[in-house]
Amino acid sequence: MKKAFLILTTILSINQAFADGDYHYFVDLTKVKDDKLSIKLIPPDISENETVFMFPAMVPGTYEVYDFGKFVSNFKAEGKDGKVITITKLDKNYYKLSPANAIKEITYDVDDTWDISSYDKSFADSTKRDKTVFEPGGSNIEEGKNFSLNTHCFFGYFKNIIETNFILEVTKPKGFFASTSMTDLKSGETKDVLSIFNYHALIDSPIMYTMPDTATVYIGKSQILISVYSPNKVLTSDFIARNLKELLFAQAEYLGGELPIDKYAFLFYFTDKASLSGASGALEHSYSSFYFLPEADTSVIAQEVRNVAAHEFFHIVTLLSIHSKEIGEFDFNNPKMSKHLWLYEGLTEYAAHHMQVKTGLIEYDAFFEIMVDKMQNNRENYIDTLPFTVMSKYALDKYKKQYNNVYEKGALIGMCLDIQLRYYSNGKYGTQELMKDLAKQYGKTKSFNDKDLFNDIEKLTYKEIRYFLDNHVAGNKPLPYKDVFAMVGLNYAEKVESEQITLGGISVGYNPQTNHLVVVNTDKLDAFGKKLKFKEGDEIITFNNRKLTLDNIKDVLGGYMQNAKTGDKLEIEVLRKDKKRKPLKIEGKSKPVKVTETDVIDINESATEQQVIARKTWLGIN
Repeated sequence: MKKAFLILTTILSINQAFADGDYHYFVDLTKVKDDKLSIKLIPPDISENETVFMFPAMVPGTYEVYDFGKFVSNFKAEGKDGKVITITKLDKNYYKLSPANAIKEITYDVDDTWDISSYDKSFADSTKRDKTVFEPGGSNIEEGKNFSLNTHCFFGYFKNIIETNFILEVTKPKGFFASTSMTDLKSGETKDVLSIFNYHALIDSPIMYTMPDTATVYIGKSQILISVYSPNKVLTSDFIARNLKELLFAQAEYLGGELPIDKYAFLFYFTDKASLSGASGALEHSYSSFYFLPEADTSVIAQEVRNVAAHEFFHIVTLLSIHSKEIGEFDFNNPKMSKHLWLYEGLTEYAAHHMQVKTGLIEYDAFFEIMVDKMQNNRENYIDTLPFTVMSKYALDKYKKQYNNVYEKGALIGMCLDIQLRYYSNGKYGTQELMKDLAKQYGKTKSFNDKDLFNDIEKLTYKEIRYFLDNHVAGNKPLPYKDVFAMVGLNYAEKVESEQITLGGISVGYNPQTNHLVVVNTDKLDAFGKKLKFKEGDEIITFNNRKLTLDNIKDVLGGYMQNAKTGDKLEIEVLRKDKKRKPLKIEGKSKPVKVTETDVIDINESATEQQVIARKTWLGIN
């Protein structure tokens, strides 16, 4: 190791002496002060007398202007031969420097985004919480424990100088490991050097430094790195690798037999604290994804990890191989939105779930439940008549509150498109094939024009598909669920009324601290639930004398609703806060209540041969 470090130092000296066209950044992770890191930059040669140094306002995948320059302080520039560099701060993200051609080095401090100290003092009592950086797109500085370096949080660029090498020299605590998708990485005992070919690629490559807990999975020719930080060692890279391996093989199958990447990195940070943003999730990149998720028991977190990872990983298609000019030529400080978030996020979200049902990882009923939940969320929480292309174009401002519909209606657009393609092609063509063809037509280095996408899809498919896109994606017509489901031999009804045995209309969640199922919502209590007098926060211990757990919830609760008859005794034991956590019995007798179900899907026994073929190829039924 000592010898490797000496060689590394020599390489650095050569780079500094001769690579004058490159950015040379220096970061010392062993010197944290006031929860900040100090950054030093030896800049590329600049011929102009005046220049502007910039930090990103926004980065791809976040769909929010965060102004990352607001986390920078103590910005200084030293001139060659003692020359004074005049610095004028133009706004949160811009610094004007003169004389630019005399700059020797730039230094500044960066605060992380995960701590409340990074925001102004009125944060806790203001509406500014919606400007909190979503953790997977932010940065974490935990001295001696973890450094989550989303590169856009730490490294800026000179205006119009982004197509050149960025070289990072990182001094690290002994034993720390750099997890990243970057391939040009020279690792030493206490120093690493990472190099990448331009600013776009740098911002596309997060790095997580911590004591190593890593696993590597090979899917064909693709090398998949899984790196985990779990503060209480509840979750490990081996567990995540086992949980994702089947998923990754299924994704390779779904994408045609192999993955279109040589190397990919899953970076997982599991937290044992509430997040500042109030959310958890992940941010996609071309060759990696960064995750911020709760440190929960493996039985609780397993499926969430699979669902989130499936979505982010599929962005290797709709980010790496298929992207509009707004993404391919992304402007970090004056971002412009594409009209086609239904493609980027919606179709990706659909594929993440469709892949699981088509390859047998989940059952058909579970897949339909996911899609039905998205129908209901779209109807209840968003403007269904708002053209999706219009919402996408103005998702940063006018329709900001509608953005999350990309994961609801956006996925449903993908489902409707897939079903129609299967029907019209007699089962031979779907969104899987469409994405492959679009990837061939465009590719990593070729961006499409927003206005041309529908024309290109029509040329590859059918005039009926163009009608659907014009009327239900670019137009204000609701998605035609009944007609679309009929194409795969399914009946659909928006509302169905019946009498059923219920659990009272409660919503049930899970408390990982007590390992109990808990009543999390009573807003929709029916007559039976009101008679039982459930309260939010009730932790269910037993249900009809059977201990209720995550493992048997479907058997116990589902079995009751299917088999109970009017007048059957129901006895539930709960822990209730206002009873000093002593067990409390809730008793009643089963009684049917009137139930209105929405978005009901069932099999059409009179389906035509064409419809049956479309259904089988859509769902992967042999």
